[in-house]
Amino acid sequence: MKPFLILFLFISTTLFGMHHEKLDVIVFAIDLEIIKGQEKNAQKFVSKITDNVSKKEPQTLVYQYHFSNEENKVFLLEIYPNNEAALLHMNNFVGSKWEAEFVKNFAIANFQVLGNANSKLKKSLEPYTKDFRSTLYGFDRVADQLGEEISKIK
Repeated sequence: MKPFLILFLFISTTLFGMHHEKLDVIVFAIDLEIIKGQEKNAQKFVSKITDNVSKKEPQTLVYQYHFSNEENKVFLLEIYPNNEAALLHMNNFVGSKWEAEFVKNFAIANFQVLGNANSKLKKSLEPYTKDFRSTLYGFDRVADQLGEEISKIK
């Protein structure tokens, strides 16, 4: 019985560890300022790019623009299940018409990358931020409860 219990614990731990390797959430937390005179264009652009990300990047979990009552301030929240999904987003964005239109409408005031970003993702983000914050302590109930389902999103 004891060998069976040890084997069961080993397999459970291995599977649990593998599960968390697959779901290593990356968050982009970005404060933006709308370029003066671009207020209406910025809102139109946000609608178009959000639709594009929704259609072309099925692994993007959250992609939300939050406009303040002051029309020139915007917060962009992006959440990805792993480095690969975040890197796909950056590859789709950098050098594209979306990037060109983004910089016509917004200036980045602050950009943090939260989570365990790998070297490829950091390299892709070099033009935008050097503020990478690795996970040290905490918990994620969403990942714990829904991680397996989230990792299946293709």
